[in-house]
Amino acid sequence: MSNIKAHGGTFINTHFTDGELSIFKDFGVVDSTQRFASRSQVSELYQVPRKTLADNIRNLKQDGLINPAKSRHVAKDGKVRIQELFTLNEVVAIGFRLRSDVAIKLQSYAIQLLSEKITTIQREKQILELELSHSWNKTDIKDLYR
Repeated sequence: MSNIKAHGGTFINTHFTDGELSIFKDFGVVDSTQRFASRSQVSELYQVPRKTLADNIRNLKQDGLINPAKSRHVAKDGKVRIQELFTLNEVVAIGFRLRSDVAIKLQSYAIQLLSEKITTIQREKQILELELSHSWNKTDIKDLYR
């Protein structure tokens, strides 16, 4: 486990073990199936200025890579505001566009997970092909698909 210091003196616990990534542990907005992060939470997580974050979010929307949910809330001044909320996948997509230390660490972790998953899938495919060849008494893999 790695602790990453965020703005405001708070710590965001980011787990890099057991295939778990729990960056939303302390994030607020939750519905019945997903957790969401606001722009300010994403900015705090990646330790980037709001302007940088806004530019990257705008570009990701234009590219069709993210589609944040919108939520209405009443601000302290009594006005109704619309807030964009991002899923974990969208937060990761935003992180791939940023160059902060935290974003780079999360990118490395995501690449490692993807590489491990591809290796596991390849290994499982080889085992399955071997099991099929034995059960059909075939020695050539090409014969399995005839």
